[in-house]
Amino acid sequence: MPKTQTPPNTCTSCKGKGYALSNRKGRVHADLCNCFHCDKCDGEGRIFSENEKGIAYLMDCECAGLKKRLRVVEDAEIPGKFVDTDFDSFIKHHRSQGIAKRVAEDFVADFIKSKKNFSRGLIFMGPPGVGKTHLAVAIVKALGLEKGIHCRFVDFFQLLADIRHGYSEDMSDQAFIKPYLDARVLVIDELAKGRNTEWELTVLDQLISSRYNAADKVTIFTTNYPSELRIEIKESKGFYKEKDGPEKNYADTYMRESLQEKIGARIYSRLAEMCKFVMIEGQDLRQKSLSASQRYPRNKK
Repeated sequence: MPKTQTPPNTCTSCKGKGYALSNRKGRVHADLCNCFHCDKCDGEGRIFSENEKGIAYLMDCECAGLKKRLRVVEDAEIPGKFVDTDFDSFIKHHRSQGIAKRVAEDFVADFIKSKKNFSRGLIFMGPPGVGKTHLAVAIVKALGLEKGIHCRFVDFFQLLADIRHGYSEDMSDQAFIKPYLDARVLVIDELAKGRNTEWELTVLDQLISSRYNAADKVTIFTTNYPSELRIEIKESKGFYKEKDGPEKNYADTYMRESLQEKIGARIYSRLAEMCKFVMIEGQDLRQKSLSASQRYPRNKK
């Protein structure tokens, strides 16, 4: 935060940061806090300075950097429900969640201090409700607010919808896919969600191949699909006893498709080279916040 900012520490809106995030029209919006004041430019955003020859010229004030970083956060198109999402608000109930958080924080630190092209992304893998999207959003916010790094967040379904819209408007491929290709850091949420038709996989292959070949682009993914085929057990529903047999725990078992099966070997191979795989386990926090009647609703008679 520039030294010229003097937000009072008692401000409840920004807690001394000088800016506040809000949910506006379904997207995270960033504004300077009402308490913000720059003593150096008195709110003008520009100041006079002199070069070594004594010639005066007009230049951006230090506080202009904060305003630019706030615009970068807005341009990331983070869904409004994540307005309060950051690393501090991440809840850990499982060891893997703590590890995933450290990986995400290290990613931000390494990205910021790296002087060379930083091209290795992340794939957060795991069941619903364990914090995959939370960490991806926290990364985007940190990169934007700390260094003004241009990021873009998009749900996999929304990505496909935007591309379909581009085709319907007779736009060129580059016109509607360019924002996703140009983003320094791109987050694709819910990778492989849906039917994954041949057309959808072709679009995904084109996007990933373009970013794969661009040495200065980084892509972060979240997905509910594991890297390998799994046999999983649903939440226990109670106990039962076979005739003249021991009491057994009753649970549903099911086969869970792997990410490679959903997106194909070619795309999966690219992802394996582009990204570090981060597996997250734990209890579904969304389900945990529901009452028993909400988790297991009964049909009305």
